[in-house]
Amino acid sequence: MFDAVEIGRRISRLRKEKDMTQPALADVMGVSFQAVSNWERGASMPDIGKLPELAQALGVSVDELLGGGRGGELIRSVIDGKEESFVKNERITLSEAGEAAPLLKPKQVTRIVKAIEEEKQQRQNDAAGEDRASAEQEKIDFGSLISIAPFLDEDYLDTLATRLAPDVGLARLAALAPFVSEETLGKLAQNSIRNGGTLGELAAIAPFLDEEDLGKIALDVVQKGGTLGELAALAPFLDEDDLGKIALSCVESGSSISQVAAVAPFLDEEDLDRIVKTALKHGQKAGDLTALFPFLSQEALRALIEDALKRNDTGSLSNISKFL
Repeated sequence: MFDAVEIGRRISRLRKEKDMTQPALADVMGVSFQAVSNWERGASMPDIGKLPELAQALGVSVDELLGGGRGGELIRSVIDGKEESFVKNERITLSEAGEAAPLLKPKQVTRIVKAIEEEKQQRQNDAAGEDRASAEQEKIDFGSLISIAPFLDEDYLDTLATRLAPDVGLARLAALAPFVSEETLGKLAQNSIRNGGTLGELAAIAPFLDEEDLGKIALDVVQKGGTLGELAALAPFLDEDDLGKIALSCVESGSSISQVAAVAPFLDEEDLDRIVKTALKHGQKAGDLTALFPFLSQEALRALIEDALKRNDTGSLSNISKFL
């Protein structure tokens, strides 16, 4: 990736060799004095559209201005409108494209990445035998894709994420999650769970999922035999009402209170009160609910005291009294 500070030093050195002041260079470029100052300090980079003009003013090529290398050559090809043929002829990698990405617009980066993928696909189609096997291994460099993801058009990144999900899994896909649309992430999460993915994997992308989608997935998992304990990793990201309904349904179907305790810190007091009443109605004793005591309202604790008194359960009475 281009070093803004190093490029800034190069701009400063070339300007001084031309015996120009920062305001003079700013006048030539049609920008503010502050813009030139920011470039030279490495606080910002010149817009790609300004690079040819800046290079000409300083008496160098764009490649030289950017420090040479494949990234600089790629920028030059974009300026000339020849990036797709340049990628094909020079076999540019995603990593090299990543060097140029911060200076480019999302649609420009997307065109380059598409050209890289098309060139690899063509090589794969043309290859045979061992060469074909080698070409298939080159399909996509996921590590390099992660570094370039912030600069890609969202629609195209959605397409890539959808294509990669079955191979890399949700846990690795989490690195792309901040840049993929919520709608696509929701679909990928649902597909993963349907195909045997774990809630632990889902937790990796949970912070980036729509609450409604996450609630539907969590409910589906529990209805198919998943436990509240397994759901604990998702609890911080679930809507409070959704989590309360799921926990209550689990208790009604016979889940142990120890599982409810795993998500209790994220439940509303009213939901916890309903869970306690439901548990008592289903024959559980105050002593069975010990793990919930720290999270219960005074009303719920009093209901448990009544239950303990009926059962002459002195141990539970002693434990409940600590929270009154």
